[in-house]
Amino acid sequence: MTGERIKKLRKEKGLTQQELGEMLGVQKSAIAKYENGRVPNLKKETISKLAEIFNVTPNYLLGIDEPAMPYFSNNIDIPLYSDVCCGEGMFVEDNIEEYISLPESLLNPRKDYFCQYANGDSMKDESIQSGDLIVFEKTQNLNNGDIGCFSVEDNVATCKKYYRDHTNNCVILQPANDKYSPIIINEYNYQSFKIIGKLSLVISKRS
Repeated sequence: MTGERIKKLRKEKGLTQQELGEMLGVQKSAIAKYENGRVPNLKKETISKLAEIFNVTPNYLLGIDEPAMPYFSNNIDIPLYSDVCCGEGMFVEDNIEEYISLPESLLNPRKDYFCQYANGDSMKDESIQSGDLIVFEKTQNLNNGDIGCFSVEDNVATCKKYYRDHTNNCVILQPANDKYSPIIINEYNYQSFKIIGKLSLVISKRS
């Protein structure tokens, strides 16, 4: 979607790929890759420069909103970490890969956030598909039914619905796909369990 919008806006502005590349400081071939989707995750700096050139918001280029609204600079930079699992679990590195710029209107600027790309289909019934960008508020406080990001063992993160079962003294991480079983956190694995964040926003890759 981002590539299609770049191509559309470039043509509306009467620019060739060569001319747009010169404005961005990249080769014509790079613009071609942007437009055909061969670079699916553009850097924050590239998105910001394109937004200024086309006089639209970065979130418009990312497919968050439909109308091409004028560009504003009051954005929040959200650290992006490795993919979070929406399946059986995967390793997540501690290092920040890059920052994603999102408008303040979508989030609370007084809170801390992080984001990851979903990997898997265990949350599909909550409209979270593999490849979607999911933004979490950093918090360890969740209510039953909240969707959160959890560490289930060292450097392994997963996105599930949270339930605390006081009767059986355990935590249940419930997928939103019947083909997956819930993850049970009890006295045997509680020491390696941690609540990392609460779901705040999902940006669909299909927008």
